[in-house]
Amino acid sequence: MKREDWTVSESSARPAGRPDRCFYCGQMIGEQHKNNCVIKSRTVVVDFTFRTVLSVPEHWDEEQIRFHYNDGTWCTDNILSELNERSSEMRCGCDICEAKYIREADENDEREYGLTFVNLEDS
Repeated sequence: MKREDWTVSESSARPAGRPDRCFYCGQMIGEQHKNNCVIKSRTVVVDFTFRTVLSVPEHWDEEQIRFHYNDGTWCTDNILSELNERSSEMRCGCDICEAKYIREADENDEREYGLTFVNLEDS
């Protein structure tokens, strides 16, 4: 989701730059950021797919496994501890994860899926 108003605020200044303007695009506080300024952002919907190995009861078939992880009582947050354990063993997750751009986000996507709301981003 894009937003129209990207007025330069004091939060765009940086200690290494001039205090009256955006550090990145040079626009003065109160003006609009330039189109290519890194401060300007938008929200998008992205799916992440992780491949991992988990232990399940030997007698479970494919449908039981799917049910357990998608419709049963198992909480998806549990996978975070699996990934964190992998990380604590100094194993980066880059080789088991793929990100896929789905679409530009809208207000409904931001409410349902997101932690990021473009209209609340600092400018």
